[in-house]
Amino acid sequence: MKNSILDNMKCAIFDMDGTILDSMPMWHTIADRYLESIGKVPRKDLWDNVKRLNMVETAQYFIDEYGVQKTIEEIGVEVKELIMKFYAESLELKEGAREFLEKLNEKGIPCVLATATERSCVLACMKRLDCEKYFKEIITCLDLNTSKSSPLIFEESARRCGAKPEESVVFEDALHAIRTAHKAGFKVCAVYDASDEERTEPPLTDWERILEICDTSCSNLMELI
Repeated sequence: MKNSILDNMKCAIFDMDGTILDSMPMWHTIADRYLESIGKVPRKDLWDNVKRLNMVETAQYFIDEYGVQKTIEEIGVEVKELIMKFYAESLELKEGAREFLEKLNEKGIPCVLATATERSCVLACMKRLDCEKYFKEIITCLDLNTSKSSPLIFEESARRCGAKPEESVVFEDALHAIRTAHKAGFKVCAVYDASDEERTEPPLTDWERILEICDTSCSNLMELI
Protein backbone atom coordinates (compact mmCIF):
# COMPACT_ATOMS: atom_id res chain seq x y z
CA MET A 1 0.00 0.00 0.00
CA LYS A 2 1.49 3.25 -1.17
CA ASN A 3 0.70 5.95 1.39
CA SER A 4 2.94 6.27 4.43
CA ILE A 5 0.07 7.17 6.78
CA LEU A 6 -1.23 3.63 6.27
CA ASP A 7 2.04 1.93 7.17
CA ASN A 8 1.63 1.89 10.97
CA MET A 9 -2.14 1.93 11.04
CA LYS A 10 -3.67 0.07 14.01
CA CYS A 11 -7.30 0.89 13.20
CA ALA A 12 -9.06 1.69 9.91
CA ILE A 13 -12.30 3.63 10.33
CA PHE A 14 -14.57 3.71 7.28
CA ASP A 15 -17.50 5.90 6.45
CA MET A 16 -20.03 4.04 4.31
CA ASP A 17 -22.02 6.33 1.99
CA GLY A 18 -19.80 7.88 -0.66
CA THR A 19 -16.67 6.20 0.72
CA ILE A 20 -17.09 2.45 0.24
CA LEU A 21 -20.67 2.51 -1.06
CA ASP A 22 -21.77 4.25 -4.25
CA SER A 23 -24.90 5.66 -2.65
CA MET A 24 -24.67 9.44 -2.93
CA PRO A 25 -26.57 9.57 -6.25
CA MET A 26 -29.45 7.84 -4.45
CA TRP A 27 -29.39 10.36 -1.59
CA HIS A 28 -29.33 13.25 -4.06
CA THR A 29 -32.42 11.97 -5.87
CA ILE A 30 -34.45 10.32 -3.10
CA ALA A 31 -36.70 13.37 -2.66
CA ASP A 32 -37.44 13.38 -6.41
CA ARG A 33 -38.14 9.65 -6.39
CA TYR A 34 -40.48 9.93 -3.43
CA LEU A 35 -42.51 12.75 -4.94
CA GLU A 36 -42.72 10.90 -8.26
CA SER A 37 -43.93 7.78 -6.42
CA ILE A 38 -46.95 9.71 -5.15
CA GLY A 39 -47.73 11.40 -8.46
CA LYS A 40 -45.97 14.73 -7.89
CA VAL A 41 -43.59 16.38 -10.37
CA PRO A 42 -40.40 17.54 -8.61
CA ARG A 43 -38.96 20.91 -9.58
CA LYS A 44 -35.35 21.28 -10.66
CA ASP A 45 -34.43 23.13 -7.46
CA LEU A 46 -35.68 20.36 -5.15
CA TRP A 47 -32.29 19.02 -4.07
CA ASP A 48 -30.92 22.49 -3.37
CA ASN A 49 -33.91 23.20 -1.15
CA VAL A 50 -33.91 19.98 0.90
CA LYS A 51 -30.25 18.90 1.08
CA ARG A 52 -29.69 20.59 4.45
CA LEU A 53 -33.04 19.58 5.96
CA ASN A 54 -33.67 16.66 8.30
CA MET A 55 -36.47 14.18 7.70
CA VAL A 56 -39.13 16.14 9.60
CA GLU A 57 -38.22 19.39 7.86
CA THR A 58 -38.21 17.67 4.47
CA ALA A 59 -41.64 16.17 5.10
CA GLN A 60 -42.97 19.60 6.05
CA TYR A 61 -41.44 21.02 2.87
CA PHE A 62 -43.29 18.40 0.81
CA ILE A 63 -46.55 19.37 2.54
CA ASP A 64 -46.02 23.13 2.16
CA GLU A 65 -44.51 23.28 -1.33
CA TYR A 66 -46.03 20.26 -3.09
CA GLY A 67 -49.36 19.94 -1.31
CA VAL A 68 -48.70 16.38 -0.15
CA GLN A 69 -51.82 15.27 1.71
CA LYS A 70 -50.09 13.15 4.35
CA THR A 71 -48.82 13.67 7.88
CA ILE A 72 -45.15 14.23 8.62
CA GLU A 73 -45.06 10.80 10.24
CA GLU A 74 -46.60 9.07 7.19
CA ILE A 75 -44.16 10.77 4.84
CA GLY A 76 -41.24 9.79 7.08
CA VAL A 77 -42.26 6.14 7.08
CA GLU A 78 -42.70 6.05 3.30
CA VAL A 79 -39.39 7.78 2.59
CA LYS A 80 -37.55 5.42 4.95
CA GLU A 81 -39.15 2.42 3.22
CA LEU A 82 -37.95 3.74 -0.14
CA ILE A 83 -34.42 4.29 1.21
CA MET A 84 -34.33 0.80 2.72
CA LYS A 85 -35.31 -0.69 -0.62
CA PHE A 86 -32.18 0.80 -2.22
CA TYR A 87 -29.88 -0.46 0.53
CA ALA A 88 -31.45 -3.90 0.58
CA GLU A 89 -31.67 -4.42 -3.17
CA SER A 90 -29.50 -2.29 -5.42
CA LEU A 91 -26.68 -0.12 -4.02
CA GLU A 92 -23.18 -1.36 -4.86
CA LEU A 93 -19.64 -0.92 -3.54
CA LYS A 94 -17.40 1.74 -5.01
CA GLU A 95 -14.45 0.71 -7.15
CA GLY A 96 -11.64 -0.86 -5.13
CA ALA A 97 -13.54 -0.97 -1.83
CA ARG A 98 -13.75 -4.75 -1.51
CA GLU A 99 -10.16 -5.27 -2.61
CA PHE A 100 -8.87 -2.70 -0.13
CA LEU A 101 -10.87 -4.13 2.76
CA GLU A 102 -9.59 -7.59 1.91
CA LYS A 103 -6.02 -6.30 1.90
CA LEU A 104 -6.43 -4.72 5.33
CA ASN A 105 -7.94 -7.94 6.67
CA GLU A 106 -5.00 -9.91 5.27
CA LYS A 107 -2.62 -7.57 7.09
CA GLY A 108 -4.54 -8.02 10.34
CA ILE A 109 -5.61 -4.38 10.58
CA PRO A 110 -8.99 -4.11 12.34
CA CYS A 111 -11.64 -2.19 10.40
CA VAL A 112 -14.65 -0.34 11.79
CA LEU A 113 -17.64 0.89 9.80
CA ALA A 114 -18.66 4.24 11.30
CA THR A 115 -21.72 5.69 9.60
CA ALA A 116 -24.56 8.14 10.03
CA THR A 117 -26.93 5.78 8.23
CA GLU A 118 -29.50 3.82 10.24
CA ARG A 119 -28.31 0.39 11.34
CA SER A 120 -31.15 -1.48 9.63
CA CYS A 121 -30.11 -0.05 6.25
CA VAL A 122 -26.42 -0.68 6.96
CA LEU A 123 -26.91 -4.31 7.91
CA ALA A 124 -29.26 -5.03 5.01
CA CYS A 125 -26.74 -3.65 2.54
CA MET A 126 -23.58 -5.10 4.07
CA LYS A 127 -25.18 -8.53 4.38
CA ARG A 128 -26.34 -8.50 0.75
CA LEU A 129 -22.86 -7.45 -0.42
CA ASP A 130 -21.16 -9.98 1.90
CA CYS A 131 -19.16 -7.20 3.56
CA GLU A 132 -20.02 -7.65 7.25
CA LYS A 133 -17.06 -10.01 7.55
CA TYR A 134 -14.57 -7.23 6.88
CA PHE A 135 -15.49 -5.19 9.95
CA LYS A 136 -14.61 -5.80 13.58
CA GLU A 137 -17.38 -3.35 14.54
CA ILE A 138 -20.25 -1.52 12.89
CA ILE A 139 -21.14 1.71 14.72
CA THR A 140 -23.82 4.20 13.73
CA CYS A 141 -24.29 7.77 14.90
CA LEU A 142 -27.72 6.79 16.20
CA ASP A 143 -26.11 4.11 18.40
CA LEU A 144 -24.18 6.87 20.17
CA ASN A 145 -26.82 9.61 19.85
CA THR A 146 -24.30 11.75 17.99
CA SER A 147 -23.39 13.11 14.55
CA LYS A 148 -20.14 13.45 12.65
CA SER A 149 -19.91 17.06 13.74
CA SER A 150 -18.66 15.45 16.98
CA PRO A 151 -15.59 13.17 17.08
CA LEU A 152 -17.36 10.64 19.36
CA ILE A 153 -18.02 8.02 16.67
CA PHE A 154 -14.38 8.13 15.53
CA GLU A 155 -13.06 8.01 19.10
CA GLU A 156 -15.32 5.06 19.98
CA SER A 157 -14.23 3.23 16.82
CA ALA A 158 -10.56 3.59 17.76
CA ARG A 159 -11.23 2.62 21.38
CA ARG A 160 -12.89 -0.64 20.35
CA CYS A 161 -9.76 -1.49 18.36
CA GLY A 162 -7.44 -0.57 21.23
CA ALA A 163 -5.93 2.24 19.18
CA LYS A 164 -5.22 5.92 19.78
CA PRO A 165 -6.50 8.55 17.31
CA GLU A 166 -2.99 9.12 15.94
CA GLU A 167 -2.69 5.37 15.29
CA SER A 168 -5.96 5.31 13.35
CA VAL A 169 -6.89 6.35 9.82
CA VAL A 170 -10.35 7.67 8.98
CA PHE A 171 -11.52 7.05 5.40
CA GLU A 172 -14.15 9.67 4.54
CA ASP A 173 -15.66 11.62 1.66
CA ALA A 174 -17.62 14.30 3.53
CA LEU A 175 -16.06 17.69 4.28
CA HIS A 176 -17.66 18.17 7.69
CA ALA A 177 -16.69 14.67 8.87
CA ILE A 178 -13.13 15.07 7.62
CA ARG A 179 -12.82 18.34 9.53
CA THR A 180 -14.09 16.66 12.69
CA ALA A 181 -11.70 13.71 12.46
CA HIS A 182 -8.73 15.93 11.62
CA LYS A 183 -9.37 18.27 14.56
CA ALA A 184 -9.64 15.26 16.88
CA GLY A 185 -6.13 14.09 15.94
CA PHE A 186 -7.00 11.30 13.51
CA LYS A 187 -5.13 10.76 10.28
CA VAL A 188 -7.52 11.18 7.36
CA CYS A 189 -7.58 9.61 3.93
CA ALA A 190 -10.11 11.44 1.77
CA VAL A 191 -11.93 9.27 -0.77
CA TYR A 192 -13.25 11.21 -3.75
CA ASP A 193 -16.94 11.15 -4.54
CA ALA A 194 -18.66 13.11 -7.30
CA SER A 195 -20.81 14.77 -4.62
CA ASP A 196 -17.65 16.53 -3.43
CA GLU A 197 -17.91 18.80 -6.47
CA GLU A 198 -20.65 20.68 -4.64
CA ARG A 199 -19.81 24.11 -3.30
CA THR A 200 -21.31 24.10 0.18
CA GLU A 201 -18.79 26.80 1.09
CA PRO A 202 -18.20 28.85 -2.10
CA PRO A 203 -16.11 29.68 -3.96
CA LEU A 204 -14.17 26.39 -3.57
CA THR A 205 -15.65 22.97 -4.15
CA ASP A 206 -15.91 20.65 -1.16
CA TRP A 207 -13.15 18.51 -2.65
CA GLU A 208 -10.81 21.48 -2.92
CA ARG A 209 -11.42 22.25 0.75
CA ILE A 210 -10.99 18.59 1.67
CA LEU A 211 -7.57 18.52 0.01
CA GLU A 212 -6.47 21.38 2.25
CA ILE A 213 -7.26 19.29 5.35
CA CYS A 214 -6.66 15.60 4.70
CA ASP A 215 -3.38 13.74 5.18
CA THR A 216 -3.75 11.87 1.92
CA SER A 217 -6.42 11.27 -0.72
CA CYS A 218 -7.43 8.90 -3.48
CA SER A 219 -9.82 8.85 -6.42
CA ASN A 220 -10.78 5.32 -5.40
CA LEU A 221 -9.51 2.88 -2.80
CA MET A 222 -7.85 0.68 -5.41
CA GLU A 223 -5.13 3.35 -5.64
CA LEU A 224 -4.05 2.54 -2.08
CA ILE A 225 -3.21 -1.08 -2.83
